[in-house]
Amino acid sequence: MTGLEYNSTTGEPFLRLPAPFSSFIITPPRMADVARSVEIMNDPFVFKWMGRSTPYSVDLATAWLMKVKAQTDVAVEELRNSTEFGPVSGCPVRHIREELPDGTDVFIGDVGLVRSGWTEVLDAEERVRFVTENNARAAGDPEIAWHIGYYLAPGYNGRGLMTAAVKTIITQFGIPQMNTKYIRSSAFEGNHGSLKVLQKNDFVMVDTLVEHVRVGDEKTTLHLMEWRAS
Repeated sequence: MTGLEYNSTTGEPFLRLPAPFSSFIITPPRMADVARSVEIMNDPFVFKWMGRSTPYSVDLATAWLMKVKAQTDVAVEELRNSTEFGPVSGCPVRHIREELPDGTDVFIGDVGLVRSGWTEVLDAEERVRFVTENNARAAGDPEIAWHIGYYLAPGYNGRGLMTAAVKTIITQFGIPQMNTKYIRSSAFEGNHGSLKVLQKNDFVMVDTLVEHVRVGDEKTTLHLMEWRAS
């Protein structure tokens, strides 16, 4: 059964993390998150693991949020228009927020469960073929390859919060509402925290691509991780 709830005032869908993280929720992205996302993504602790060699600007953040919000909006509309419990084509929530005592919330990170973009495939034609075939699969198709990616504002890591967020989005929406059976992810060499999050959620390492991804003037090794339903 899906764990999705709805804000009684705004109607916004959300997933609540389990204790001891019950003051954290996962919601759709909001355009008001632009400034905070720029702040988080330009923090050196986050920046080094995001595959970026240039600063994250307001324009880039705005374009990205418009893109992912369009995706989650589609899923939200599918849920609103559905007359019965059935699979939807995507996940309506991804932004992690901390609820504050005064009733407001603050954006602290992202956990996106989306169809795989096969970004590690360097051959453009092959990558397009994989993506096209994957995107053509109907909602609920167990052969869909999903991808999960995430980041968290410094000060919130090291507490198990992201491990709980990844588990929540998979078990409380991905599996029951999207029929998720196969998820791909990756982490740069040295990103032990990210690898630990995946391993604690039963992802296994399936390949290591040595000096595979160029970030600025250097090539970085990438670990490929996979999760498959039991």
